[in-house]
Amino acid sequence: MFLSGILFTAHVALGKLLSGSYEPGLLAFYRSVIALVWVAPLLMRMPLSKFKTKHAGLIVIRSLFGTAGFLLAFYAYSQEFGIPLSQFNAISFSRSLFIVILAYFLLKEQVGPRRWMATAIGFVGVLIMVRPTADMEIGSILALGSALCFGGAIILVKTLSRFHSPLVLLTYANLLSAILTLPVAIMQWENPHNLADVGLIGLMALAGLLAQSCYITGMSKGDASFLSTIDYLRLPMTAVVDWLIFQEFPGPLIWLGAAIIVASTLYITIREAASSPKPSATVASD
Repeated sequence: MFLSGILFTAHVALGKLLSGSYEPGLLAFYRSVIALVWVAPLLMRMPLSKFKTKHAGLIVIRSLFGTAGFLLAFYAYSQEFGIPLSQFNAISFSRSLFIVILAYFLLKEQVGPRRWMATAIGFVGVLIMVRPTADMEIGSILALGSALCFGGAIILVKTLSRFHSPLVLLTYANLLSAILTLPVAIMQWENPHNLADVGLIGLMALAGLLAQSCYITGMSKGDASFLSTIDYLRLPMTAVVDWLIFQEFPGPLIWLGAAIIVASTLYITIREAASSPKPSATVASD
């Protein structure tokens, strides 16, 4: 789980660096296609029967959520809109709050008053960070939209993971994301400018893929209520990257809002773990 945080931080840092030369939509396309290249050796060993599904509709909807989440994320922390990576990460933690709401309406899960209260308190933290005023940052709005989309993707993956392995779901996700982002990529198309950029784009895709794999493996082998606390280490990790590479640092309101979100989502996670007969693994959104 700790390694997942490091790899995810590397992924978003490389994405932000590359967004100075390439459009975010094109980077999202590159990411999906190159991720398929990285997993191709594993796919060649799997029989085609593993990819048969009776849940094609859910897989497509999950990919729509995931692709939208990644596109919005790339734009949110791009150099064009310019919110710090740590601010993006802090807002992204709100996906756990959206999961409670979406699970209630889409999956008809029962949500008690304590969890509703914790969710409402968590959104107070979101409002502190987003600061909904006339001059609010576009990047914050995009980050919040990304968190909502990833919340939808996560609850669908939790359902689909009962029928398919993580590798199959990751393959479908990246394949459909490549198809969905292709029209955007065509409009924004640029060949990599040099070999260094080819290497950075490949590393960005590999870091994202390995971050997913580490996250899924960690959550499947340990207690979710404990491991989720390690996931929040992504915030100080990206704060260090912001400071060292981009000369940015989140203000006090970002830390305050993040603390409120983390506290509320930890409460929700612990409540779910206590009420569930078996700890359930939450898998990565993409």
